[in-house]
Amino acid sequence: MFEIKDRDAMGRIGKLKINGHKIETPTIMPVVHPNPKKQVVPIELIKKLTDIIITNSYITYSTPKLREIAEEKGIHELVGFDKVVVTDSGSFQLSVYGDIDVEPLEIVEFQEKIGVDVGTILDIPTPPDVERERAEKELEETLRRAKASIELKKEKNFKLLLNGTIQGSTYLDLRRKSAEEMGKLDFDIYPIGAVVPLMEEYRYRDVAEIIINAKMCLPTNKPIHLFGCGHPMAFALAVALGCDLFDSAAYALYAKEGRYLTERGTLHLENLKDLDRFPCSCPVCSTYKPKEIYRMDKKQRTRLLAEHNLYVTFEEISRIKNAIKEGSLWELVEERCRCHPKLLDALRVVRKYMDFIERFDPVTKKSAFFYSGYESLFRPEVLRHKKRLSRLKFDKIYITTVSKRVEKPYSENLNLIHSDVDVLVIDDVFGLVPLYIDTFYPLAQSEVPDLFEFEKEYNKPFVKEFIEKYKDKILDITTYNYYINYYNSEANKNKINPDALRIKKMLQYQYGYDIIDDGLMKKITIKRSKTTGRIRYVMLDGKTLFSIRSYDNLLIPTEEGARLLHKKIPYPKYRVVVDREVEEFAREGKSVYAKFVVDCDEELRPYEEVLVVNEDDELLAFGTTLLNGKELMEFNYGIAVDVRKGIKKEG
Repeated sequence: MFEIKDRDAMGRIGKLKINGHKIETPTIMPVVHPNPKKQVVPIELIKKLTDIIITNSYITYSTPKLREIAEEKGIHELVGFDKVVVTDSGSFQLSVYGDIDVEPLEIVEFQEKIGVDVGTILDIPTPPDVERERAEKELEETLRRAKASIELKKEKNFKLLLNGTIQGSTYLDLRRKSAEEMGKLDFDIYPIGAVVPLMEEYRYRDVAEIIINAKMCLPTNKPIHLFGCGHPMAFALAVALGCDLFDSAAYALYAKEGRYLTERGTLHLENLKDLDRFPCSCPVCSTYKPKEIYRMDKKQRTRLLAEHNLYVTFEEISRIKNAIKEGSLWELVEERCRCHPKLLDALRVVRKYMDFIERFDPVTKKSAFFYSGYESLFRPEVLRHKKRLSRLKFDKIYITTVSKRVEKPYSENLNLIHSDVDVLVIDDVFGLVPLYIDTFYPLAQSEVPDLFEFEKEYNKPFVKEFIEKYKDKILDITTYNYYINYYNSEANKNKINPDALRIKKMLQYQYGYDIIDDGLMKKITIKRSKTTGRIRYVMLDGKTLFSIRSYDNLLIPTEEGARLLHKKIPYPKYRVVVDREVEEFAREGKSVYAKFVVDCDEELRPYEEVLVVNEDDELLAFGTTLLNGKELMEFNYGIAVDVRKGIKKEG
């Protein structure tokens, strides 16, 4: 039902299949009133913008005329939408009015009866900051209803998919409990509920923590819906934290108040009316001047503002998808979060959870790392580099600084690699950058301005801790110069092959193991690009072991390289284990699908180079995993490993 096609941060471009329709996520579901006469924007325009909408089954149920039409002709006919229709169950009305006249299972049965594609359980949306006793009691009732709803669906073989809403008020442990218990019930989609009051008060920090704590305990193979998030300026952060679906009534509600949405905030038509044109080029803003819309009657003015609000909402979703494809979602998040201090507050609290987020962030990206402010110091790429420094085996270390005028990669522009001494450059963003591995993403592929002094202070404790850890191996300048002179002497020339040592260190950093031992160090040869002079191929006995990819400098194995990795890296590290049923397909070089993965290295990150093996650890193929270790074990749809080449059975 759901598969990942592209990803960045915890955001993902997914394909969601619902009743024969394919929905690309992340996306927004416009809220449509079940009474067409009350719909602000013509349904024909909404059809052009989206394949999925959300309406309210309780309003339909409790309005006799609407109920009659829905029961006779179906919800799609009622709202005039022939694609995917999602319905809320009345939980919103319950939160507003305190009581509604329908039973939990009754509303689930009604949603099935009227042909809803995705229905919702009647959960209890506990408001923020209530007494814990109330939050616990209402969560238990929500969980009871959830279990009963799932049992009803299975018992009567309902066709509709079902939303299992995550509740727990502002108690993060209750949110985690809700997510864990709901996850066991195998709902189709998991909305995160009761966050609208928080967003209305600009408590984005609380919203961010609720999303992350829910994500920690939810299945990775199901879409996450952030209920009631309809303002485009909040989408980027929510997507980066793992939300796939949003619903919006804001486009219409804001329009009724004369409010004009932008991706950076909200403007008022009253303040725009004297401008020559709107700050937007959507069809509405290209056709009308602010003064023209301002002078219209309220109904027409509201409709046009709502149409603009929808256009800008979908434009932001498209912008986010493009950022995911480019690998620049974090840059967009940091840009958007600087639009409002409370969003920036939310971004900063995310720092607490970066260890969790890093597990889902790709190890490589197509775009460079762009530093856009202090918050960039906490990004997953930075954290991952610091963790992976411990993979390197240091014997002798020399720590230095370089002038800001020296361009990256330092190793290409400094004459500092001469021996088996590891030269580490103190870096304001990444802490320490070893010259032997400094061509890797994102160390060389980064753009950083001159930092303020307080930004430069951030990594000093990390550097200090590293020096203390390796104090017995760190050389002073005098001893370092001795080694340089010694290894450059005529008697010792050619004893150390800097290129072979570089490859050895690069493989340590990428895989965490010694792939090139002392024997191979003497045998491997290097081919460089005639254009750039940089290493492009690692050879052994005339055969290519690895090519070095130009945009990120990761070592990409050939068949010979994959065999070497398989020999040197212990099981199950860097393995994806597949069912014997598809063993021959893998050997033929065909992609590995998630449903056939039976085991894997749980520490894998998205886009890592992996070995495909069977349960006896026989090498079948090699390629790139699209999923991390947890996802590989939970997904049942889509490609898990993009196989580069299969390995024919020996003999």
